[in-house]
Amino acid sequence: MGKRIFRSLIFAITLVIVYYAFQVLMGFYTTLKYVPDIRGSYAAMNFGSSKVAFGIKAAPAEVVIEILTIMVIGVVTYLSGSYVRKKIRNP
Repeated sequence: MGKRIFRSLIFAITLVIVYYAFQVLMGFYTTLKYVPDIRGSYAAMNFGSSKVAFGIKAAPAEVVIEILTIMVIGVVTYLSGSYVRKKIRNP
């Protein structure tokens, strides 16, 4: 039982790493393919503002909840998959 829990945690950590790698690659791809609309940007520009912000800053609690959620999904997926595989092999 301990070996199965350990393997499910390794699977969950791998799932978190793959998730964030996918997010980074999608951001990189979006940045490469972005073509700004100069006319629309100029019309919507607010000349009274002097601050520029890019992206979204997430709170640390949100990041921890996101990682824990992905890990729980990974553990449940691995354990249910091993249960189903065991039932298929030994009916």
